[in-house]
Amino acid sequence: MHFGSKIAVAIGLAGLGALMGLLATNVISPAARAATPIEAMAGYWSGTGSVSLTSGKTERVKCAVTYKVSDGGAQIKQNMRCASQDYTINSSADLRVHGNNVTGSWEEKTYSATGQVSGKYTGTAFNLSIKGGNFSAALNLNTSECKQQISITPQGLEVNRITIGLAKC
Repeated sequence: MHFGSKIAVAIGLAGLGALMGLLATNVISPAARAATPIEAMAGYWSGTGSVSLTSGKTERVKCAVTYKVSDGGAQIKQNMRCASQDYTINSSADLRVHGNNVTGSWEEKTYSATGQVSGKYTGTAFNLSIKGGNFSAALNLNTSECKQQISITPQGLEVNRITIGLAKC
């Protein structure tokens, strides 16, 4: 996997984090189920962040995320595009939520990278593991109704850490 594809995989994982934030605010929260179905959160989110490389370089990124919801909010499809000075990322995720368990798949289309997602929801945060053929990552996400803060620590890539903040409101 060449350097650009490693960055793309890492940034694409950040889009998955945004998807987890959407799930946290609507699928699992009983108040959200009663008052506002997950369909109300579907739509467009945007934000900025950074990718820290093992070389010491930091890339600034801008991201746009779109969510589509089905099956009463239990299935969510996410499409994300991020751009830095040197790269464009085009990723998607398809996730299912069963109680506190989250499972699904993730793909970065530009570089043909795919992975499986599994993890737990702990209240206002997600602790997830993403595993692909040439990488793995830990993803931690904190969320509120209008904002998401994502932190990803990949292994097997030239990326140390990814942080992205997204907003909808």
